[in-house]
Amino acid sequence: MICFLGFTQEQQYNFKAFGHMPKVVSNDFFVMLNTAETQQIRFKYLDTIAQIYLNSGHADSLMHYGKLIKSEAFYKDSTFQNIKNIRFRALYYEGVAAHKMGLLDEAVKSCIQGVETSISEDYIHNYLKLQLAETYLFKGEFKKCKELLEGLPQDKANSHFYLKNSIVKSHFLILEKDYGLAKTMINSALSEDFIKDYQKLRLELQLNLSEIDLRQGNFETLIDSSEAIKVEALNSGFYDLFIEATLDVGYGYAMLGNFDISEIALSTAYVNTIQWNRLELQQKVISALVKLYNAKEDYQNAYSLMTQYQRVNREIADNQNQRLVKDIELKYETLKKEKEINQLQEDQIIKEAEIERQKTIKHAFLIGFLVILIPIILLLIVYYQKLQTQSLVNKQQEAINQQEVKTLLQSQELDLAKNAIAVQSKERDRIARELHDSIGGNLAGIKLKMNSLGDHQPEFRQILNQLDATYDQVREISHSLIPKEFEASAFTDLVNNYIQNIKEGATEDLRFDAYPKDAINAVDLPMQVALFNIIKELVTNALKHARAEEVSIQLTSPNDEKSIELIYEDDGKGFNLNDESKGIGLNNIEKRVSDFNGTISINTAENRGTVISISLPKT
Repeated sequence: MICFLGFTQEQQYNFKAFGHMPKVVSNDFFVMLNTAETQQIRFKYLDTIAQIYLNSGHADSLMHYGKLIKSEAFYKDSTFQNIKNIRFRALYYEGVAAHKMGLLDEAVKSCIQGVETSISEDYIHNYLKLQLAETYLFKGEFKKCKELLEGLPQDKANSHFYLKNSIVKSHFLILEKDYGLAKTMINSALSEDFIKDYQKLRLELQLNLSEIDLRQGNFETLIDSSEAIKVEALNSGFYDLFIEATLDVGYGYAMLGNFDISEIALSTAYVNTIQWNRLELQQKVISALVKLYNAKEDYQNAYSLMTQYQRVNREIADNQNQRLVKDIELKYETLKKEKEINQLQEDQIIKEAEIERQKTIKHAFLIGFLVILIPIILLLIVYYQKLQTQSLVNKQQEAINQQEVKTLLQSQELDLAKNAIAVQSKERDRIARELHDSIGGNLAGIKLKMNSLGDHQPEFRQILNQLDATYDQVREISHSLIPKEFEASAFTDLVNNYIQNIKEGATEDLRFDAYPKDAINAVDLPMQVALFNIIKELVTNALKHARAEEVSIQLTSPNDEKSIELIYEDDGKGFNLNDESKGIGLNNIEKRVSDFNGTISINTAENRGTVISISLPKT
């Protein structure tokens, strides 16, 4: 265990990062599990170990034992009379563990399987529905979450379920920004006499109160309450709550401007999330550290952490895919065993049918007729269904072809418009250079030559005046073809002015950071124009479509890199990357990046926000 200590005149701050997983299960349980003589006793100790890991927040271990219970309860022959309840508990453990590991789609799958196969009279049925509602809440699918919560019992007959239900419902109200009702619900639950019997649930309710303090700006109250929760959670072995309370402490100190203590708190929380494989908490801690480093103007670390944030997103997606493959393999092996059993049963049926045929020879002709007639009827039914399916496929193919034609025409129109704009821009630049360098230079030379000759002729001064006027007109025309705003201001100031003008009429929190400014302002004018247009496209999309509350844009050009890096992030509704229709704005951005031989990476999903990384090589 590693301790980070920071001191002030008033108090000492103590944050702990664990170098190994704290041991929470006694070796006696493992010994009794391995020596269990009956399946009933084995399930008893498996369930006990899973409950301990559930209480301590060890997501990896909980997932392992949930899978182990599920494997033995679903796919092995069992005479245990309470086997159905064990199966539903295994699905619940699996759903909770997947949620804590950030594998939200897998958590939804496990909970839905449990809800659909259990009945409402089973006590575990409501726990599965509550866990499903909490998972939908973290996925941002508030409508589905609300429907499930409204269907759950509201009474206090089961005090444990009542408190767990209050935690999820108050969290839903917090995200809906109904802080008053959320606080009333939490305080009501904390005032119950039986709350003393459920220490961890009490701490989770108090963490929800801390969340309200954070959102309402009560940062000193947030720090005091979170410190108390952190100490009690650590002493009681609730390591998941310890991480969340440490994260809240870091938030509080950051908001009060005490960045050093905040950095220590968030960094220790980050170490623990990595050690305990809490990917969803890694995302929260990384996001908090990015905001902290931006506030400290440490853009290099902020950029590095944004790269780490994308790695965590990819790891979550990869883990979900790997677990899906393992489930498919397990089902495949089970299916093979079932086929072998079915084959043996079919062989037995054939033997019994042969014996029965010998006993009932008088009915042989009737049976033979039925055996012939039934396949014919089945073939006719299959043929009719095939015709219907083929007709439906033809209609769908026709609709797809029409959509492809429409998309192709739109793409061609867009390409023509872009090519026209590009050609027009290049031609304007060429004309400006020609006017300024060739014609303007010639006129300047003639003017100097005439000034050296003197004005001996009466018409000489008139010609010289006309020459001055012509030279001034050429300069004015050439300068009018170059964007004046890029000549009059530094590029970063131009972007800042644009962002400030947008913020005056918007409710969204827009932030723009550039580091180092001198290197970014020194890039070529064509790349400045392209970057400015990309930023305008991103901001426009965020305001029109994303429904985001926070939008962050970072431009970096590290001294040891030969590229300009642009990172865009919002907390909006995101979109489906598999959707073929990306929109004109995103297509414009990709085209501008391609024009400079750059790369673009988009990380988004529905209801999860958007992160876009763009890299343009310096010329």
